[in-house]
Amino acid sequence: MSNAAQYSFVHRLRVRWSEVDAQQVVFNGHYLTYLDVAISEYWRVIGLPYPEGLQHVSGDLYMRANSLQYHAPARLDDWLDVGIRCDKVGNSSITIGWGIWAQGRLLVTGEAVYVFTDLATRQPVSVPQSLRDQISAHASERPVHQVRAGSWSEVGEAARAVRLAVFVGEQGIPESEEWDDDDAGAVHVVATNLAGLPLATGRLIYLGQAPGTAKVGRMAVLRSSRGVGLGQLMLESLIGEARQRQISMLALHAQVSAEGFYARLGFIPEGPMFDEVGIPHQRMVLSL
Repeated sequence: MSNAAQYSFVHRLRVRWSEVDAQQVVFNGHYLTYLDVAISEYWRVIGLPYPEGLQHVSGDLYMRANSLQYHAPARLDDWLDVGIRCDKVGNSSITIGWGIWAQGRLLVTGEAVYVFTDLATRQPVSVPQSLRDQISAHASERPVHQVRAGSWSEVGEAARAVRLAVFVGEQGIPESEEWDDDDAGAVHVVATNLAGLPLATGRLIYLGQAPGTAKVGRMAVLRSSRGVGLGQLMLESLIGEARQRQISMLALHAQVSAEGFYARLGFIPEGPMFDEVGIPHQRMVLSL
């Protein structure tokens, strides 16, 4: 009998009242919804956030077939572990094996077949090598993201794409207020997937600062890639860049909604909250 440990990715969710039928068990059709939730998280975790990860390689995935076998019912408030693994990548198809457990009790097993299609023609085409690489890297527990550090001329195009999406598109900051002279002298870090899709960024301003000090700023992660550790990866990369430059004190202006994130990585608040581009901020510092 299969178990969750045989799957490369497991997503946990809880049975809600609306998913239970008159027999007081989960209605059978909801298991495909659980699969859909878990497969979206799987793509996100392996560096292919939907839909950007597929659009980057000019494609999309269409469901071709789905089969499932019921073993036991799930009930209200059960915690479900949905296991996902890629069993096969064919020419244009991707076969996903999946299963669901509640407290170790097997509920459902199944197989889903997706077809990779061209965005323009909506016709099946070969699965790109870059997509195969992401799946393979995750299955073999290798990194599915890569980090680059450099000047604005070296990595600015990728950093710009993320900042436009997050600060201008999502948060509504006027684009005229997003770009400043500090970009030219800062060191920037960018996280991409293995195909080069920009997912996160941040910058370190050290020129023109007091000796031994620097500022972290413009930390941003695409909405579709949040929750997989990219923010921490960016901040740790910037801290590493600071240490290489013998920086002993880092400061940043954290959006108040992200203050807890920076606190978990050792930054402490300093001074009162203040407004910056219409958003509440808190100055925070870290001694290196």
